[in-house]
Amino acid sequence: MNVLVAKFGGTCVESRANQEMVAERIMEFTDQGLSVVAVISAMGREGEPYSTAELVNIAKKIDPKIEPRELDLLMSCGEIISTATMAHLLKSKGYDTIALSGGQAGLITDYYYGHAQVIDIKPATILRALDDGRIVFVAGFQGITDKHAITTLGEGGSDYTAVAIAVTLAQTPKLPLGEELEVSPLHIYKDVDGVMTANPKHFLDGNKQPIAKLPRPLRSLTYDELCVMSGFGAEVMQHKASQMARKHNLSLVIKNYLSNAPGTEVGPDSQSVGTGPVTGVADLPKLFMFSVRSTSPRLAGQLAAEMRKDRLTHYRVSAPEGQVRFAVKREKYRDVGTMIRRITFERDLDADLSAGEWALVTLVGEGMRNRADRVAKQGGEVLSGAGIETHGDITGDISISFLVEEGQRTEAVRQLHSAFCL
Repeated sequence: MNVLVAKFGGTCVESRANQEMVAERIMEFTDQGLSVVAVISAMGREGEPYSTAELVNIAKKIDPKIEPRELDLLMSCGEIISTATMAHLLKSKGYDTIALSGGQAGLITDYYYGHAQVIDIKPATILRALDDGRIVFVAGFQGITDKHAITTLGEGGSDYTAVAIAVTLAQTPKLPLGEELEVSPLHIYKDVDGVMTANPKHFLDGNKQPIAKLPRPLRSLTYDELCVMSGFGAEVMQHKASQMARKHNLSLVIKNYLSNAPGTEVGPDSQSVGTGPVTGVADLPKLFMFSVRSTSPRLAGQLAAEMRKDRLTHYRVSAPEGQVRFAVKREKYRDVGTMIRRITFERDLDADLSAGEWALVTLVGEGMRNRADRVAKQGGEVLSGAGIETHGDITGDISISFLVEEGQRTEAVRQLHSAFCL
C-alpha cells in the first residue's frame, strides 16, 4: 500500500468552492491508487465564523481570561468542524471515509496547553482505517494527553500534525494484516505556488496590484533553509514541524491546492536554488523587545532558558556593551508581555519593554555559509542607503537578521529582495 499524507491549510477549506477543490485533489490521489491521510486545518482565518481566532473571541467576549485547558478545548473545535465536513463531503461523492480528532488519531502530547509537544503517536486507528480502504481525515493542530485532556500544538500546528503522522507511517513497515506500507512525500497545501523568495503581500498595493517585481517560487530548499525561513517568519511551515522533518529526513513538497504548479521540494537530496548567496527574505512582524543592563556573562543564557521553559519564541539581538537584548515573538492567545515581566521580575531585573514596534527582516541562503559577515555588511549598506535604520542584528550560519522598526519592515523586505533575489 502506498500512503500519501496531505495537509490542507485553513484557506483551502474556508468556503464550499475551496472544499470542492480539495475534494478533487483527494479524489485524484485515490483514483491513482494512493491511500490518503488528509490533515485538515480550521476553516479560514480571523473573521471567518469557524476559524480558531473567532472561536477564541466567543470566550473572550465573556471574560478575556480563560483557563488554558478550557482554551485548548475550545480552539480544537475549528479543526474538528472542518475535518468532519471534509469527510462528509467525500462520503457524499461515494468514497469511504472516516474523520478523527487528533486524540483519536493517536497523537499523545505533554501537558503544555497552547504549545504542546507530541511525545508519542499510536497509529493503530489510522492503520486499521487504511486497511479497510478508507480515506482518513485527521483534525490538525491538536492532540491529547495521557489523561485524555485535549491540547493544541501552537500556531501552524496542523503542519506539526502532518509531519508527525507522516514520520510515524514511514517508520511503520506493515499494516495490521501484513501488507507492506510505503509512504509518498508529504504534501503541504497552501494558496501559493510553494515557498517564495519573499512574502508576496509586501509587493502589492491596497488593490492587490504589483508595485514592484513579485517574488518567485523556489523549486527546492534544503532542510536548513526551510528551518531558518520558518523560524524567522516565512509563512511556509511551522518551525517545530520543519525541525521534525529535518530530524527524520522526511521528504515533502509545499504546493498550491488550486494549481498544478510543481511547488517547493524539500528532502535529503534537495539543493538550494539560490543563484547567489541569498535564497530568500523572511520577515517577522510586531515583536516585543526587552533589554536589561548587566555585565553578567551568564545572564543571556539564563533568560533564554527561562523563555524556553515557557516556550516563548525568542531571538537574542546584538546590543551595546553592558546590555542584553531579546526580541520575542508575539504569540496568539497568550499575554507575552506578562510572561516577560514575570521572568525579569523573578530575577530582580529592570527591563525596558516595548511591544509591537519592532520587526526582524532576514536574509537566508545556503550560499551564505562562511561568508555571512560579508552579506551582513552588504545588507546593512542596502538598508542604510534606503534610509532604513537597523537597531541590531542576529548572525547565523546561513542567515543574517536585521532589527528594524515595524513601520519600515515592508520597505526593508522590498529593498533586500531587490538587491539579493532578483
